[in-house]
Amino acid sequence: MPIKNKNLSFVLLALSLVFLPSAFANSDEVKINLLTQNFPPFSMATDGKNFAREESIDGIDADVVAELFKRAGIDYEMTLRFPWNRLQKLAEEKHGFAVFSLSRTPEREPKYKWVGPLSEIQIVLLKMPGSPIQLASLDDAKKYRIGSKDGSVGSQYLINRGFELHKSLIKTPDKLKAGQFDLWATTNPSGDYEAMQAGIGALEVALTLNRVDLYLALNKETPDEVIQKLQRTLDQMKQEGLLQMATQRYMNN
Repeated sequence: MPIKNKNLSFVLLALSLVFLPSAFANSDEVKINLLTQNFPPFSMATDGKNFAREESIDGIDADVVAELFKRAGIDYEMTLRFPWNRLQKLAEEKHGFAVFSLSRTPEREPKYKWVGPLSEIQIVLLKMPGSPIQLASLDDAKKYRIGSKDGSVGSQYLINRGFELHKSLIKTPDKLKAGQFDLWATTNPSGDYEAMQAGIGALEVALTLNRVDLYLALNKETPDEVIQKLQRTLDQMKQEGLLQMATQRYMNN
């Protein structure tokens, strides 16, 4: 009788190991659901809508991440959707999910495993070419009307510092050109890209407020083997100049 119990215990242990989640899975057995948002020129739907999959998504970071997973031999699906906060929550809470392009803040650091950086953004105040506005510091900007997209990195940066902003959901470069506000709080290269797409051309940087790296953030249950393989592959792609080439592909048109 004790022998039977011992054999039963052994069987149960073996079964428990078989059905363990993929903490011990190798990279060939992992599939990652990649989530992103409309964030030109880093990720965007080719039809301009707020939902897209796979080949219907392009952009600097979208191209880099797709090539990264292909080179690393890790299976993936890529989806563009909204809202952005919901995508971050999915990657944080759901095994097998990841999100890009995300800034790596102290608050977010423990919530994910990170691969990157993929690219860099500059939080800037933009002005029309030829504008006489001269800013030596952020305090100098307080006397001007500043427009920004609600919820953007640029708007949040200024709101946290006590600024009141003119909200702009669409056609922000056109509103800057029309004089509805004097400065545009945004990020580059996104601001430059949006102005080019609007036919306005290059805007001038009145003040650079901060520089932020953007990352691929993966669920914390992602095996370390996968994270290390992705990081090594990304580092190799950087050495080959592929990230710079992706930027030039979208910003030099």
